[in-house]
Amino acid sequence: MANPFKAAMGGSQAPQRGQRNFAPALLQHIQSFQGNPMEQLQSKLDSGEMTQQQYNQLRGMAESIAQRMMGVLPNR
Repeated sequence: MANPFKAAMGGSQAPQRGQRNFAPALLQHIQSFQGNPMEQLQSKLDSGEMTQQQYNQLRGMAESIAQRMMGVLPNR
C-alpha cells in the first residue's frame, strides 16, 4: 500500500536536503481526506498493518507539529 503522506509530500520527487514548505501539500491532503482518521488508525493497529511503536511515533510527531502550529498561528 502506498504511503499517502509520502505521496502528499511529493513522493520520491521531494528534495532530499534543505527546507521545504509542506503547508500546501498538507492542506491538499487534509481537504481530500475522507473518513475518521482515528478509526483508520485503529483499523491499521487491529490488522497489524501498523505496530503500536509506529503508532506511538506517529502520535509524537503529530503532537510536535500541532504544538509548533499553535506557536505560529495568531491567538483569537
